[in-house]
Amino acid sequence: MTAEERAADTVDHDVRAAFAAGRPLRFDPRAPKQERAVRGELLSFLLTAGYRTAALRLVGAHVVGPFALEGARVDHVVDFLDCTFEQPPDLRMARLVGLRLRGCKVPGLWGRNVRVGSDLVLEAGFTSDGVVDLTDAAVDGTLRLAGAVLRSKGDHALLAARIRLSGSLQAIALRAGGEGRLRGADVGGSVHLGGARLVNAGQNALDATGVTIAGNLFCDAEGGRFTAEGRILLDGARVGGSVVFSGARLRASVVDRPVLVIPRGTADEAAALVADRMRVDGNVELDDGFTSSGTVRLPNADIGGYLRLSGAVIGRRDVVEELADHPGEVVHRIPVALHADGIRVRGDLEARGAVNGGFAGDGARDSALQAYGQVRLVDAHVRGSASLSGVRLHGPGIDVLFADRLRVGGTLFLRDLRAHGSLRLQNAEIGSTLDCSGASLLSPRRRPDGTVKPSLDARVATVGKDFLCSHGFTAVGGVRIRLAEVGKMATFAGARLGGPDSDIALNAYGLTVSQLVLRLSEDQVPVGRVVLTRVTAATVLDGPGLWAATGGVDVEDFTFRSISSTPHVGVRTRLRWLREVQPDFAPGPYEQLAAVYRDGGEEELAQAVQLEKQHRRYSELGVAGRVWGFLQRWTVGYGYRPWLAIAWLAAFWLAGSAWFLGHEMPKLNDDESPSWNAWLLSMDLLIPIVDLGQDGKWKFSGASQWISSGLIAVGWILASTAAAGAARVLKRV
Repeated sequence: MTAEERAADTVDHDVRAAFAAGRPLRFDPRAPKQERAVRGELLSFLLTAGYRTAALRLVGAHVVGPFALEGARVDHVVDFLDCTFEQPPDLRMARLVGLRLRGCKVPGLWGRNVRVGSDLVLEAGFTSDGVVDLTDAAVDGTLRLAGAVLRSKGDHALLAARIRLSGSLQAIALRAGGEGRLRGADVGGSVHLGGARLVNAGQNALDATGVTIAGNLFCDAEGGRFTAEGRILLDGARVGGSVVFSGARLRASVVDRPVLVIPRGTADEAAALVADRMRVDGNVELDDGFTSSGTVRLPNADIGGYLRLSGAVIGRRDVVEELADHPGEVVHRIPVALHADGIRVRGDLEARGAVNGGFAGDGARDSALQAYGQVRLVDAHVRGSASLSGVRLHGPGIDVLFADRLRVGGTLFLRDLRAHGSLRLQNAEIGSTLDCSGASLLSPRRRPDGTVKPSLDARVATVGKDFLCSHGFTAVGGVRIRLAEVGKMATFAGARLGGPDSDIALNAYGLTVSQLVLRLSEDQVPVGRVVLTRVTAATVLDGPGLWAATGGVDVEDFTFRSISSTPHVGVRTRLRWLREVQPDFAPGPYEQLAAVYRDGGEEELAQAVQLEKQHRRYSELGVAGRVWGFLQRWTVGYGYRPWLAIAWLAAFWLAGSAWFLGHEMPKLNDDESPSWNAWLLSMDLLIPIVDLGQDGKWKFSGASQWISSGLIAVGWILASTAAAGAARVLKRV
């Protein structure tokens, strides 16, 4: 017998003795492998031979040959510490009381359908140079992979599809080169992946599709920053607790097939986190330094708590910077940063920053969400409030926030938001307030003809309380709130609306609101047209900047019950504003303004408005119409100043009487003997129809003939204009 054979026999004897006694057998890790070699066949035999009250505990051993327990039932504890294996341990379909491979190095692990009655421990430096296959395994305890290193030479580092764990998955600081597959897994506790590093560039780093987790999913900074080079798949997952990616760093390089989006173009997504249809009973936290170089997908997810995005940086910055390098171009491939169409959040959506517990100041803005690409919230429903205050959205030339039919139960905060791109909120329903105070909206999306779309498009939106666009609000592409409904106040006080390529600065066609504030100073003139057609408001507060809009102001069917300005402006100023914004006459705005003054008890101001209306009406007619309007204006004030007719009649009566006092006319008929009365004669000539017994009794000649004819003509003209004015007054009354 050779020396090597004698050494092997000695090792075999020591292993048998240690196994029978249930004590650990230690080898010197510095000794050559030959001196630490333990035959795998021997270990398999001992574990399956039916010995009782025994345990296999090896420290520092080098296992040669196959360690195969396929289909075996092992009632002994199996504990390897810092051991090495020449061949992958074969545990397929085995039934084990417990298995620990702490610090061991294996070329792989075959454990399909294995059943472990307690914890399965592959941690503390456990290293595998091949796939660890635990597909369909069942562990009546915890699967421990903390600090493990899985270096697969293939596509998969860990195969654990449909694994069932009654306890937790502990994989803090795990290192995996290749896909980790947990598809369809059922975990009775929590999954801890804090500080893990999963690398499978260009493919899936972690596939947890359809996983069920009774507790929480932690992919945070516990034990170091969680990092994934490749996609994280959580679509269809069910999590009884919270999903925490705080401080995680995700990177994806695979661009999914572009899909058509509305209104035009294609969505360009390279998803780093895919959580379609995920259901979470607790919160979802993608905050505090969470970074994703690809799209975060949460479409149709159902979140029982809040969704927190504060301090996150999401999207492909390089793609967005390319858009910024080509300003003014129409964008057809739209990079997407956050895809959350149809998401349901039963708590709040929180993306604003915070500093020292507060939500104000540059520190808060720096710690708010940054998105490079489109943020999609189409058909999303947030039961609480949604705060995007201070958020920075980068997407020049695109709809950087696409949130058609968004429903928010509380307030939608967009205060101090900074966006390079347009905000689209068509058909949105906001239960309380839409607060855009101080927001800056630049680089709006462009149409194919080169014109810009609105920077804020909230057409047909419903806001339960206030719509605030003040305190430095800026919208280079203008604002569209066409057919919107606002419960209380809509304010644009001090806002800057429109830009060089915008046709419409404010489109409020059909807006219904209680109080409309358009208090714009002379240095805040809207660039473009302001459309107030068919707006219905109880109270309007305006300013000179509004009526100086470069594209004019449309006020057809603009109805309100009161109007005021700070500082106060008189009726003449308002009439001048109407003349400037209405090159073509329309009676509606004048009627509306007159009704407001009349209802306020200011009848004289109402008459001044009506006079201006009639003046503009006749000034746009032909020569005859303008002459007739001139006569009405200076004789009876278009019927609104009837005393003018009396004054003119008195003046002509006195003039006529003075003439005839010095020029008595001969009788027309010698058979009659009328009594000459210059006063009655002048009155009889002026007043048509009425006969005072003087007209037709005297023979007029010379200048008196012309004067009598003039008095008759003046009488008819004054009577006609007075009748027309009286009819207008009676119709108004």
